[in-house]
Amino acid sequence: MVIGVLKEPSFETRVSLLPEAASALVKKGIKIFIEDNAGERSSSNNDDYTKIGAEIKTAQEIVQSADVILAIHPPATSLKGKVLVGVFQPLFNNDLMVKWAADGVTCFSLDMLPRTTRAQSMDVLSSQANIAGYKAVLLAAENYPRYFPMFMTAAGSIAPAKVLI
Repeated sequence: MVIGVLKEPSFETRVSLLPEAASALVKKGIKIFIEDNAGERSSSNNDDYTKIGAEIKTAQEIVQSADVILAIHPPATSLKGKVLVGVFQPLFNNDLMVKWAADGVTCFSLDMLPRTTRAQSMDVLSSQANIAGYKAVLLAAENYPRYFPMFMTAAGSIAPAKVLI
């Protein structure tokens, strides 16, 4: 089996498969093809992928030879007859879903998984919301003119900030 990872659009800093997860798949005998610099904006360079046994390919090579393609956003390239796994918001991208169905694309949109205990390990919405919430607090702390944590010193105490997330 060959799994391909395409580079995301320029506004996206995530990659659909990190080297750590790719390593586990390679150890199981699965070939991993990564588009050149696909992980660059998520602090994973080509060397990180090649060290664990993945191969760097062009988008065209990946689309031609991969059995399964991983992506966060809908790829711009033609995917006739391919299996695609990602976060594609099919309720908002109806025209694209109709096109993919006509092209024979098998699409697994992880944002449509039921939010149950059985599917919890694949719950992309909760994990991404958790990360976004954490970053929101960091950004708020940077812009807040006072201290966030409680400080207790010999000279006195500073009460912690009260925030709503």
